[in-house]
Amino acid sequence: MKYLIWVIAEIALVFVLLSLPGSSFTDRTGWLYLLPIDKIVHVILFGSLAWSFYCFFDQSSIQALKSVRAQAWAMIFCIVYGIAMEYYQKWYVPSRGFEVKDMIADAAGVIFALPLYQLWKKRQ
Repeated sequence: MKYLIWVIAEIALVFVLLSLPGSSFTDRTGWLYLLPIDKIVHVILFGSLAWSFYCFFDQSSIQALKSVRAQAWAMIFCIVYGIAMEYYQKWYVPSRGFEVKDMIADAAGVIFALPLYQLWKKRQ
């Protein structure tokens, strides 16, 4: 049950953070501006979301959720959620826009999360 709550909390966290107006991120001074912080945040957010699904699936008593197919559906869900959030930002969040680079960062986070999770699981 706690893993399901974690998945729901991750979905809500991503929604809340990506709903912040663009004016909240106007400080673009110093050396930190040289790093693509926005893209790094997208990779971490969506990688964490995918990771929460994988943990939930592994702890589930439902055997079908322990399959590669379930992991693939989780990846598809996370990537589609990232695309949907970009459209949401474009139309409903002030001073935020639609960026294909953000969608690529979202998908990269989801894709990198699976081998990292499998490596972590082997070491446990």
